[in-house]
Amino acid sequence: MDEHFDVLLSRLKLTTKQAEDAKTKYRRVAKTLHNAYYSNEYDGSTKLLIGSYGKRTNIRPPADIDLLFKIPAETYDRYSNYEGNGQAALLQEIRQKLSEKYTTTEKISAWGKVVLVKFSEGSHDVELLPAFEVGGVFMIPNSENSGSWESFDARADMKAISDSDTASGGAARPLIKMIKRWRNHTPSMNLKSYEIEMLVVEFLENNSVAGDSWSEIVSSFFGWLNNKSTSFSSYVSSANNRAIKAREYELNGKLKEACDEWRKIFGNRFPVYDVNLSKIKELTRNYPSSDEEFIENIFDMRPDPNLTLKITVEVAPPKTGGWQQIIRTLEHFIEKFGGLPKASSLQFRAVTNYEGDGRYYWKVRNFGTEAQTSNDLRGKIKEGAPDGTWSENTKYFGTHYIECYLIQGERCVAFNRRYVPINTEVNDEQ
Repeated sequence: MDEHFDVLLSRLKLTTKQAEDAKTKYRRVAKTLHNAYYSNEYDGSTKLLIGSYGKRTNIRPPADIDLLFKIPAETYDRYSNYEGNGQAALLQEIRQKLSEKYTTTEKISAWGKVVLVKFSEGSHDVELLPAFEVGGVFMIPNSENSGSWESFDARADMKAISDSDTASGGAARPLIKMIKRWRNHTPSMNLKSYEIEMLVVEFLENNSVAGDSWSEIVSSFFGWLNNKSTSFSSYVSSANNRAIKAREYELNGKLKEACDEWRKIFGNRFPVYDVNLSKIKELTRNYPSSDEEFIENIFDMRPDPNLTLKITVEVAPPKTGGWQQIIRTLEHFIEKFGGLPKASSLQFRAVTNYEGDGRYYWKVRNFGTEAQTSNDLRGKIKEGAPDGTWSENTKYFGTHYIECYLIQGERCVAFNRRYVPINTEVNDEQ
């Protein structure tokens, strides 16, 4: 079952495009303010990434990036001695300086403690918190109630998560991400990200998870949380009951039913049961490819349960070796010979009930000693023909696979996989 939780976590990770969007935006905002307040060249030392991005507990869909900007001492002194609400004036000054840079396409507003930069493009906005550092702790402005300065130990928050992750053998951050996904899949439940992080830290401080599977850890967390008095206990009770049922199914070998229960908790980010996931994990471990790409890093993986995608395969056998030159299906060769011969020509076709302007992407992954020796394990994801076809030739003995992804906009709405065993040199006449 761990393989299915690994898929869940991969689907919660930002895509490469989303991660680059985040970096570009917070670096631009930080550099703009640095150049406005400091005379030296920007090197990143006057910014601090905080919140879920700083703690590395962020998930999809992208949220606001919490960015702390370190104001110089003279700025802090000026607004500390300001007649009136100096904190509000500081936020407005920062808003004005950012507005001079982002003049046409961004909306910039200031309230409370932060300045929010809303971008018209991409998937992230930046929530900026100005702060003055004193002995490793930050003084931050609060513009409410005539204005005041508050103490904020940003690094202590991040250290709590980091320490918990280390002490738990790397369980804290993934568990936080999964519980955030549960929260997002339960939209009427009011549970803040910071509260989730502190609950997970508390759980791991009081419960050893060494050697436990993900299904055990998540089920234990919901059981522990169910025994606490919270304002969202009805949601916890429901998740706990489903987790208990999922574990019972798993222990009785009913893995499909177990996955169905986990999907009720996490939604379609949790995959449907795939009997081959453990096999793929083992093959990937034995034959790693430096070229391998993963669809979750390129597109938002949100399969539509109403869509189907099937991969059909037509095989033209080798022109040598006595093979009858008849195009047959992959199923025919597997049934009769247990696999395909080398030098066969394969025509893959995606068959789907999707109606619309979709794009088809394909991934071929080879395994085995021959492919490894030839440095041809492959794994890159490439866009195919608009008609949903893809052509290949068989080269190496071993069990390989091809995956097809149906893309709508920036979202993968359907996918499937076909295994291609190449293990025979027997021809029709032998």
